[in-house]
Amino acid sequence: KGQEQNSLLACLLLGVLTSHALAFVSECGGRPGFSKPSKIVGGTDASRGEIPWQVSLKEYSIHFCGATVIGDRWLLSAAHCFNETNPEEIEAYVGTTSLNGTDGNAVKVNVTRVIQHPLFDPFILDFDVAILELARPLVFSKYIQPVCLPLAVQKFPVGKKCIISGWGNLQEGNVTKPEILQKASVGIIDQKTCNFLYNFSLTDRMICAGFLEGKIDSCQGDSGGPLACEMTPGVFYLAGIVSWGIGCAQPTKPGVYSRITKLKDWILDTISQLPSPGGQISLSLTVT
Repeated sequence: KGQEQNSLLACLLLGVLTSHALAFVSECGGRPGFSKPSKIVGGTDASRGEIPWQVSLKEYSIHFCGATVIGDRWLLSAAHCFNETNPEEIEAYVGTTSLNGTDGNAVKVNVTRVIQHPLFDPFILDFDVAILELARPLVFSKYIQPVCLPLAVQKFPVGKKCIISGWGNLQEGNVTKPEILQKASVGIIDQKTCNFLYNFSLTDRMICAGFLEGKIDSCQGDSGGPLACEMTPGVFYLAGIVSWGIGCAQPTKPGVYSRITKLKDWILDTISQLPSPGGQISLSLTVT
């Protein structure tokens, strides 16, 4: 009995230490500000609270890429978004569907650090992921929520409908960006099929989504934004990050996304090794 008590105390102590060192977010992927069931080419305006993990990244007040909230201090985006940017000039806008902040609801937070994956290849866009650290923690609300990060073994089945979102161009070749966040439903595409369509240029760190006939796709300016899938009722998981494609919504050229299940270990390892401003590691992440 004494051994059982000691084991129990050890487990409790380990639990306390773990929760202190790794302050995990217990809830993620929900949309508390959106009650309906469940630039984007072929998309529609998103309602406030419908994509509460969506972020607009701006440099000198100009939107250049999207990002996704994964913790109170952490965002994910595409590594290729930061080839020519100065992290000190990047601001993250969350909690709004308005690109120019006309609804008055945007929360603006400075970015203090951008960490590109060390294996990022700017030519083939392999390992196209970056972690952004915020200057201060976000306060989660009905309109600001973290998306869930999937387990490494999570499968996103072919044909599964997922949501892409962003403020990118509405048409290929048209530099006009929408004022209201755009969202669209796209299907996960078979990896072998997509690899064939792109002349076998895909890697294991990529996942395709869209429609083989075109019509709906992510487009310029949506890079770094989320491909989120509702895997259990009301709970969304980040399947991918908008990375690349050929054109916008062209037939047989679906969107290509950075596959989170293949990148999550690096994401968690990297954040766990970064000291927080208070001097301790605080990994407020959404792992389920």
